[in-house]
Amino acid sequence: MFIFMGLGLPIFLSMGVACVIFVFAFDVPIMILAQSYVRGLSSYDFLALPFYFLAGDLMNAGDITANLVRLSEAIIGHIRGGLSHVTIISSMIFAGVSGSAVADASAIGSVLIPIMKKNGYQAPYVAALTAAAATIGPIIPPSIPMVVYGLLAQVSIGKLFLAGAVPGVMMGIYLLVVSFIISYRRGYPASERASLKRFLGAVVDAGPALLMPGIILGGIISGIVTPTEAGAVAVMYGFLVGFFIYRKIHLRDLPRLFAQTMANTATILIIIATTGLFCWIIANMGLGAVLVKLFLSISTNKWVLLVVINLFFLLWGCFLDPITAMLIVVPILVPLARQVGIDLTHFGLVVVLNLMIGLVTPPVGLVLYLSTSLAQAKFEEVVKELFPFLIALIVVLIICTFMPSIVLWLPNLFFK
Repeated sequence: MFIFMGLGLPIFLSMGVACVIFVFAFDVPIMILAQSYVRGLSSYDFLALPFYFLAGDLMNAGDITANLVRLSEAIIGHIRGGLSHVTIISSMIFAGVSGSAVADASAIGSVLIPIMKKNGYQAPYVAALTAAAATIGPIIPPSIPMVVYGLLAQVSIGKLFLAGAVPGVMMGIYLLVVSFIISYRRGYPASERASLKRFLGAVVDAGPALLMPGIILGGIISGIVTPTEAGAVAVMYGFLVGFFIYRKIHLRDLPRLFAQTMANTATILIIIATTGLFCWIIANMGLGAVLVKLFLSISTNKWVLLVVINLFFLLWGCFLDPITAMLIVVPILVPLARQVGIDLTHFGLVVVLNLMIGLVTPPVGLVLYLSTSLAQAKFEEVVKELFPFLIALIVVLIICTFMPSIVLWLPNLFFK
């Protein structure tokens, strides 16, 4: 598989061809190929993926980004380095709508990066800040990576959504501290303090978008809807807001939005289908048990193993996108986590947080490259500017790893 990936084949082909070679080399019945592909997708819960993708696309098309930026500026823009802080706050708010780091960086970056550069912020700093802030997107609920992890590990998606709330806010606060220190030292400007009228106007304009995460979480927690049904409700709400309130979505836009959602969903589902065969082979080879023994030979202490797993996922996330990284290794590591007494909701948050940090870490670092491109900055300069923000994110990761109560108190409060 890794040889094919090194040759530049897409991950689903790399995994699929490797599996087919195994099937023929070891005389596995050919019907296993078809059965495993079908089994990999035979779950009603996978319907959640296209719903959450489409809900995010509808809200993005509804031009909510500008409203969220205005609200963020009204809240915190008057502090020195105001636009820096606005970028982080906007990403935190937008996280409750998109559930995707790439969507966060693209939407917020395309609006704020040109404005920040015009106001004297250096392009590498702007790119690094935008990339770091975008990692909050899949942590604050709703979250597409959390949905994928929940389906793989058979963990309540509602619990996973709530588990990300406090860590997501912590990420925002820590990044704000770093942003303030850098802005103060460099003398970045502040915006004019918003009047009460302007603040209330920004709240009213952004209000419909802010209700989206409340509707999703409220429906799941109350038991009125399942996570999949909550995604369907979010799609309907996103369309109504964009069509009737913001009036930025037109019927002619729907085919393009549907096609975009289908492409995004298919990209993930074809990997999930291939993973069905991959996991069947791993189970038949007994590789999962071998890896569990390997980790347990290092230590049987769950805290030591969490350190090892963190280091593994930080490295793993540097080379693969989060969804692919989870699909390959989460089914193998979940039995290990269960065996040593690691709560699977806590484990899921730690895994996703690691992989979000991977999105801003070379050599792959998709969000880092996207932000660098938007800012038209030199990549090596952006990496230098990213370092203090990266430290802040790793500090949050360490706290969440060794203080699971921070992650679990909200899920335990609402899910008995």
